[in-house]
Amino acid sequence: MHPIPFRATLIGELELPRLPRSPGDARSAVDEWLGADHPAGFDVRLVVSELVTNAVRHSDVPAPDGVRLRLYDLAGLIRVEVRDPGAIRTSPVVEASCGGAEDSSREGGRGLFIVERCSARWGVEYLSGSLGCVVWCEISTPEGSHLADVGHELPGEIGHNQRALP
Repeated sequence: MHPIPFRATLIGELELPRLPRSPGDARSAVDEWLGADHPAGFDVRLVVSELVTNAVRHSDVPAPDGVRLRLYDLAGLIRVEVRDPGAIRTSPVVEASCGGAEDSSREGGRGLFIVERCSARWGVEYLSGSLGCVVWCEISTPEGSHLADVGHELPGEIGHNQRALP
């Protein structure tokens, strides 16, 4: 993966199994990392849930291979990255909601639409070889709402908030 071309501080990193409980575990990690009062917390939690769900449901690798979640503080943005180790090399499609009765009963297909709506920008980076891809997005935070400003200690290096779940 290419390095982030700007100064970023890792907020947290989490390895998740490809299991149905993983989106919930990812949301809990975001709550722990950002705290209850972060102004972008709802949007970050929502896009993390959508991106982890997509990685769990749509990966084309065996279930034991996990998903990696990373959050970065970019001073005015929070960057969310979800690495899927076995993504098929196709471009994701944002399915806009049409609002009809048939659309409202649909159980899926809205994830990237939600990510697009909540994010300042988003994208997909395919990793070399067969290492999968990283789907990322950046969510704006109100001026002055950096994590240090809401009483959270910022990690100084990669791995500070790492944890692995079985």
